[in-house]
Amino acid sequence: MFVNLSFKLNESNSMINMNKLNDKMMMIMIMLLMMVTMMMMMKNKLMNKSTFENQKMEMMWTTFPSLIIIMMTYLSIPVLYLNNELKMNIMSIKVSGNQWFWNYKYMNFKYSFNSYLMYKKKFNLNLIETDNKIILPFNNQVLLIMTATDVIHSWAMPSMNLKCDTIPGQINNMLIKSNKIGISFGQCSEVCGVNHSFMPIMMETVSMKEFVKWVKKF
Repeated sequence: MFVNLSFKLNESNSMINMNKLNDKMMMIMIMLLMMVTMMMMMKNKLMNKSTFENQKMEMMWTTFPSLIIIMMTYLSIPVLYLNNELKMNIMSIKVSGNQWFWNYKYMNFKYSFNSYLMYKKKFNLNLIETDNKIILPFNNQVLLIMTATDVIHSWAMPSMNLKCDTIPGQINNMLIKSNKIGISFGQCSEVCGVNHSFMPIMMETVSMKEFVKWVKKF
């Protein structure tokens, strides 16, 4: 039950850091809520007289929130810029959004394919399975080059804390590194037309050995 109240299962280091940040922020909010509740319960006429035009207290409730905001900023900035940290990428994949399917092009291997919604389901999951899925090697960083051919789309993988707009005539970059072998699902997260809800994303993370076997097929 409590799992449904939090984020999805962590499938990337970025999502792990996001969960940790969420836990820290929740602890700060709970502590503040407890302090405010205690102050409201202790409120009486005598306390009102002592707080009237009390410059020390005014200084405290101005300084204390400022320190909390600074602390929250300090905790969140590393997580905010983690996805933009450019390192050595094992390969690059160009992702093109179309009405209403995705095109993936493995730049290093000169291999591309389209990914459409699959109505004959293998996993009995509604409207999120595709006929062709993107394959990534486990625990290796990959650069995704995002663009679109018609209207604005958005490539989103919630379990990895990833979301990037694909805009016609513009290139956006996003790094992806999966720390879990298996299949992940995503969805177009930008309204792009009548069939917007029929643009799922299906990605499988495999071991490097299995990935090499898959590459040799083409």
